[in-house]
Amino acid sequence: MKLGTLAAGAAFVILGACSGGTAATGELPGPVPENVTFRDPPAGAPPAPAFELHLLGGGTLDLAEQWDERPVVLVFFESWCTLCREQQESINDVVDDYRDVVLFVGIANLSEPADVEQYVGDNDITYPVGIDSTGRTFLNYAVTEPPLVALVSKGGQLLRGWPEGIAGEELAQQIEQLAVESH
Repeated sequence: MKLGTLAAGAAFVILGACSGGTAATGELPGPVPENVTFRDPPAGAPPAPAFELHLLGGGTLDLAEQWDERPVVLVFFESWCTLCREQQESINDVVDDYRDVVLFVGIANLSEPADVEQYVGDNDITYPVGIDSTGRTFLNYAVTEPPLVALVSKGGQLLRGWPEGIAGEELAQQIEQLAVESH
């Protein structure tokens, strides 16, 4: 009886650690709804550089696994970036509109973890956020200065990047035009 209780408790802890999330760790979207269809990437679209991101609060996100299921929007930022802060609220609105269709991921590089956590909390970010401490991902996506937003297709083709970021209505239009056929 005690062994069964321990096993059930361990399963609860393991499953609990894999589901949901707080603002600091973000939340992965649920399953892609059945009525959603995605656009094929244009011929010649380059493959997006695959990477694993160590998330705030622990855990690792393998982006190649994620874009096997759905498009991904990468939001490169720093906690001290004024333009990043200015765009964040309208990005959050798009995140709400595409909750289970597109995965949004925030990536910082030079900011201290505590500053990133503060930025996430101050800006009500609900998607996964991590720090690229080596700078390799920033380099692979040619991020010279934040913000930069990149759109990756289902299947992992780099569709578009926006140095200086993009937000709100324009981001939603680009997602519809380039990645999501219907939702």
